[in-house]
Amino acid sequence: MANTVTPSNGTHQRQERYAKTIVELMRPYLRVRSLFTRDYEGDPKAGAVKVPVRNVDVAVQDYDIVAGVNLTTSATTYLDIPINKNKALNELIDGYEAEAVPDNLIAQRMESGAYSIAKTMEGDAITVLTTSGNYTASKTQGTDSTAATIYADILKDIAQLKKLGVDATRIKVIIDSDTEVLLLTDDKFSNTASQIGAELARNGVVGRINGCDTYTQDLSAYNVQYMIIAPDWCKAIDEWKINPRVVDIRDDVHVGASKLEGRMVYANAVTNNKAVVVKKLTNV
Repeated sequence: MANTVTPSNGTHQRQERYAKTIVELMRPYLRVRSLFTRDYEGDPKAGAVKVPVRNVDVAVQDYDIVAGVNLTTSATTYLDIPINKNKALNELIDGYEAEAVPDNLIAQRMESGAYSIAKTMEGDAITVLTTSGNYTASKTQGTDSTAATIYADILKDIAQLKKLGVDATRIKVIIDSDTEVLLLTDDKFSNTASQIGAELARNGVVGRINGCDTYTQDLSAYNVQYMIIAPDWCKAIDEWKINPRVVDIRDDVHVGASKLEGRMVYANAVTNNKAVVVKKLTNV
């Protein structure tokens, strides 16, 4: 039986533990959004952040030991990303004062809350990719991939990002569960799947295609077979506005009741649509 949390322990430590616990519980469900990068300037609490965008790479020139070399310039612009997602937990836990809620009940509701938040955040991330994705440039659009073509189709679309100068280690392949079934019939993929180490497997990697880590996620609701992304151009901005906590409800209606509450403020963005290739299903 769980030990009683005495008043001398206070509630601040418990609230801090709730926040950390919910974040940990969310991670297994955030397979796609966890791939996004989080480099930006500014404080999400201000309502927006800035992401630097350079128009060209640094130029390399021949150097003349007498005349030197001409000075070049480049422009760095900043893309404003508004913090436009605002989600909350606010569930009644009737019959308990905040300090008396049993640990097992808190654990159960925390797990449920973490799953619900993660599912929402993951769906938002996938939606950003599917609405910002580069469909028209895909070499494989127009027909659905089959067991005989799926591996080659993904290779063609990976090549698009490699031609932009993105290293294979920075490219991620996200496949639907049904697409994974098709790939597992291909020896080239199934052999890599069997060689994935424990650490990569814990992080959700199920195999490699042309050196690119491959992850599975349910994409059926989006009519997508697979997505290929360069995470450097996929941004996630997170900010806990109110950490998850159990608090007393002190109003004129509830007696001896408490609630689990929390609020998550965040945003997702693709800063260059060429960094995302989406293979949409056509036969739906």
